[in-house]
Amino acid sequence: MKLTEEQLASFHNDGFVLLEDAFSGDEIDALCIALAEDQRVPGPCLITENDGVTPRSIYASHTRHPVFERLVRTERLLGPARQITGEDLYVHQMKINSKQAFGGERWAWHQDYIVWRDADNMPAASQVNVALFLDDVTEFNGPVIFLRGSHRLGTLERGASAQDHGTGHIDPDAYSLTPAELADLVKQHEMVSPKGARGGVLLFSSQIVHGSGTNVSPFARRLLILTYNPVSAAPRPVGAPRPEHLVGRDHTPLEVDRGPLDRT
Repeated sequence: MKLTEEQLASFHNDGFVLLEDAFSGDEIDALCIALAEDQRVPGPCLITENDGVTPRSIYASHTRHPVFERLVRTERLLGPARQITGEDLYVHQMKINSKQAFGGERWAWHQDYIVWRDADNMPAASQVNVALFLDDVTEFNGPVIFLRGSHRLGTLERGASAQDHGTGHIDPDAYSLTPAELADLVKQHEMVSPKGARGGVLLFSSQIVHGSGTNVSPFARRLLILTYNPVSAAPRPVGAPRPEHLVGRDHTPLEVDRGPLDRT
């Protein structure tokens, strides 16, 4: 998969680009089966909703399941990310955010890079987020909402610091924009929520302002997000780094895997 000049321009100008029908139904089924298995194993990689039971996020599935390990190397994801950055890449972070039917909670308005800068000493905002739709994403089940072009504002400094919130998972609430800040930004940056069928891929900047609402529908919304980072821009930890499931330690350049995900 190679991005067209128009798609590249959309990413650089808008901060995101949507690629439809990138994965087959069989491939998505294989990923969902592996996800269900992974979510049954308790541990620090699994983050739950406030009820302490319902999965909210799970990290680093590519270190435990072969199908996810192949996914991070597939040309359909790694190829466009390399094209955008022009560099060798590794996986800084992989997570799957799940919004269950009738209650998957919101994600506060935030930027990604500032958290990685503060928590992991990430030197530059050169990451590419690649999100894969594991379910149909509609206006009803809590799609991600972007402020178009807001990545061009650079890092919006926050009063909080990641160090104030421990060394584990950091919820976007810790770095959220205030209502007044968001209202001001929306005057210049259109709110847009890319939607599409399962198997679609959404690439977006680590600097774009984004968030999502509660899932009030009867339809789940599971979103797999891979964060690729250039090898040249790997974090330089100061003190004790966050756990490896949050901050990838293997900075070996990824090699492309051109095979189907559902092969044995």
